[in-house]
Amino acid sequence: MIIYAISYLNMNKFVDKIAKWLSSIKTAVIILSLVILASASGTFIPQGLADYEYMRRFNQPAYHLLRFFGFTDIYHSWWFIVLLILLWCSIFICTLKRLKFNPSTQLPTVITHLGLLIILAGALVTRILGEKGFMIIYEKHNQDTYIDTDNKFKTLNFKIYLDDFSLKDFRSKVVIHKQAQEILRETIEVNRPLSYQGYSFYQASYGRDNFNGMGKYKALSQPLKLAESLGRRPVSWWTGLEVVRDPGVPFVWCGFILLNLGIILRFYFRPNALYLKRYIDN
Repeated sequence: MIIYAISYLNMNKFVDKIAKWLSSIKTAVIILSLVILASASGTFIPQGLADYEYMRRFNQPAYHLLRFFGFTDIYHSWWFIVLLILLWCSIFICTLKRLKFNPSTQLPTVITHLGLLIILAGALVTRILGEKGFMIIYEKHNQDTYIDTDNKFKTLNFKIYLDDFSLKDFRSKVVIHKQAQEILRETIEVNRPLSYQGYSFYQASYGRDNFNGMGKYKALSQPLKLAESLGRRPVSWWTGLEVVRDPGVPFVWCGFILLNLGIILRFYFRPNALYLKRYIDN
């Protein structure tokens, strides 16, 4: 019992130290700076390319070093997710500390911080649960399988039928089928994706039987091979669709609304507070 009590006290002290460290403005600035630097490096270092592309741009040792530390896919690397979680915890603890002092006057700050927390939560949801891949559909054929960035086959619970492809307009007329029933008819164009059940399908490529690969999607080096693996024969034109599932978008939009609301309230309440102070002084 005594040993348990000592362990409990030690754990509480450790948690208090972590909370104190995370509540420091200095810590928040350091974590935020690291997130910004990581994001900047993700802009300068191409993300998610095929191995041979990195070999062409960098030498082999440099590529293996970048891959080992996750710089070839920064936004899905474990250390970037940890940075986002630490930043979220830091903002959350700072917000709680603000509430301890005069909550009524801190309302704009709390709303602003809440907006930031929701934006970061949305980013984490996207990093952990988001999906991205590539799909090839031959004209007058169905497709319900795409290949993700890890070159793994994934199956949707609905099928997309390519009714017609227009090379002139770079446009795909598709039909969504689910359980042998037609659900939706839509035309996919550049900057006009098809959205269904949380997935977005963007017009990305097209061609006939020959396919030279789509960068990081190694398994799509030949659509004929893909078609055979799915038990289908390639016919005439095929369209290439980029498949994206981003469940964090609603959180990000909600967070931005609260963030802007908090900033507006901050500018609104502060002048009134100054006016009230002057009125009392007079």
